Amino acid sequence: MSEPELITEVVDRKRRQQTMRLSVVEGLFAMIAIGFQQTFYVPFLNALGASPLQVGIGAGLPALMTGLIQLGVPRWLEKTTNYRKILFWNSFVHGLSFIPMALVIYIHGPISVWHAMAFMAVSAGAMGFGAGCWADLMGHLVPRRRRGLYFANRNRILNITQLGGSVLAGYMLDHVVGKTLLVFSLIWWVSFLTRSGSAFLFWGHYEPKTLKQQPQQSGRFRDFCGTLLTSSFGKFALAFALINLAANFSAPFFTLYMLNDLKLSYLQYTILSLTPSVVTILSMKPWGRICDRFGYVIPMRLQVTGLLGLPLIWIVTDNIWLLIGVQIAAGLTWGGLTLSSFNYSITAIGNHNRLSSLSYLNSIVSVCIFAGTTLGGLLGPHLPMFTRSQYHSIFLFSVILRILPVILFQTIAEDSRPKTKMSTFERFFFDPQLNLRMGFDRIIVSKFRRPI
Repeated sequence: MSEPELITEVVDRKRRQQTMRLSVVEGLFAMIAIGFQQTFYVPFLNALGASPLQVGIGAGLPALMTGLIQLGVPRWLEKTTNYRKILFWNSFVHGLSFIPMALVIYIHGPISVWHAMAFMAVSAGAMGFGAGCWADLMGHLVPRRRRGLYFANRNRILNITQLGGSVLAGYMLDHVVGKTLLVFSLIWWVSFLTRSGSAFLFWGHYEPKTLKQQPQQSGRFRDFCGTLLTSSFGKFALAFALINLAANFSAPFFTLYMLNDLKLSYLQYTILSLTPSVVTILSMKPWGRICDRFGYVIPMRLQVTGLLGLPLIWIVTDNIWLLIGVQIAAGLTWGGLTLSSFNYSITAIGNHNRLSSLSYLNSIVSVCIFAGTTLGGLLGPHLPMFTRSQYHSIFLFSVILRILPVILFQTIAEDSRPKTKMSTFERFFFDPQLNLRMGFDRIIVSKFRRPI
């Protein structure tokens, strides 16, 4: 390698590292707004007087907008690699969209709910436009061997920020008596400032030469859908979309259940809702190391199996301490699944078609999220009641819907095998087929063993 090429490689590696650090700072500001959006949007609709159907549609509408936007992203960005400009305007518009959310409290009557839903749909569409670009950019920036640990550490820092901001907002909602909607308005104003501020940090991001040298290949959405049952990534996309549909059939109604049936305060609701984030913070580094050692498919199989029956606990108890335990399990499984699925997505696809494949994946998942929340709002009130709460029927049906995607995850081909010998503890969790086989062997041997 010549000296100029060596210098170029050193500069390239240094700028990658600088951008990876800057991405953490950008994420800190962005996560305040995104965390408020995820935590307080449904309570905001509830405070405005939304019906269960409106909550179901409203919770899924942002996801639908995100999915529809991303269907066109590969075509719109086919001839550009200037991701910094795209990500800046995407984030800035996302920040601006919180302004009408902050002003919706001055619209009186039932129409205020529909206005809030419309503004949040625009907000989600703006955020979703750049999701594939950001994932593709980070796929070029972060080396394969460091992705698990890097994104684990980044997510942990971002979740701490989200936790602190949301707890403070929940405390204010409880203690500013008689001015709940005004506090919600303040939350959206803070979201506008932090998200808009994060947008300017994208101008400092580095676009590596691998991104500029490899133009995108925009495959057709029809062709992508044709691989859902034939390729490993297609099976993953289908399974991941269906698990999101099943989970979101009940997801918005946990909020209503906590606020309306369990009569929790906003601070109690916030603590219970953010408990998974705390567990995610603590588990990200171990999950990252596990992914770097064993690949992403094996952990995903364990994670989806773990989240299968979690809603059942909400049916059998209303003890807040037991529900915190359920949320701890949810944080461990969902946090790990988020990390594993993201890393699998940017790794399993080649650089040339990563943007289009990620966009189509996000589109399918987003449509399934909307389908899940809308079906929950439509069918939930009409499901047979077997306890004192109609929400329990919704939770049970969500468990039933999760069975198929959990099975589908088991059919995805493994992306890599362990390069080091598994410990007994690791083998118990990450090689269940071996455990099952050894169990049968013991049964057979013990049956024919002569008594002493």
